[in-house]
Amino acid sequence: MERIHRTGCAVKKDDSRGFRYHEHTADITIECWAATLEEAFEEAALAAFEVIVDTTTVEPRDRMTVAVEGIDLEELLVEWIGQLIAMIDLNNQFYSKFKVRSIVEGEPWRLEAEVWGETIDYQKHDIHTEVKAMTYADLKIERSPERTTLWFTLDL
Repeated sequence: MERIHRTGCAVKKDDSRGFRYHEHTADITIECWAATLEEAFEEAALAAFEVIVDTTTVEPRDRMTVAVEGIDLEELLVEWIGQLIAMIDLNNQFYSKFKVRSIVEGEPWRLEAEVWGETIDYQKHDIHTEVKAMTYADLKIERSPERTTLWFTLDL
């Protein structure tokens, strides 16, 4: 897998799944894509954490279960990324592996996932920057039978 700093593009083995960063004033806008909605949400999580820390320095030692709800798909994405960002401080951990088990449409929409990471170690982890929150700015979700693409902005 190719890793490039947040000012560039990160594309995995092929073009079927990945993420890239787009410059945004005082923030960073991320575009993620994958074949399924669940995989696109996984890419969103990885991209968000890659802004924070070099995820290759974070071992997936501890598994946590995450469940979030939203009134629609857009709010579900905001809640997903927001919960993961909050878990950094709540659990004193960084995460590097994400598996969305299900996304269920309804009132509300529901997401269940597992994430893996480890306790923050300032000597071991290559920390990039702090992310304050995910915002609704530039939030867009495009779905087709072949691909889901997510656009969202993180407040740095």
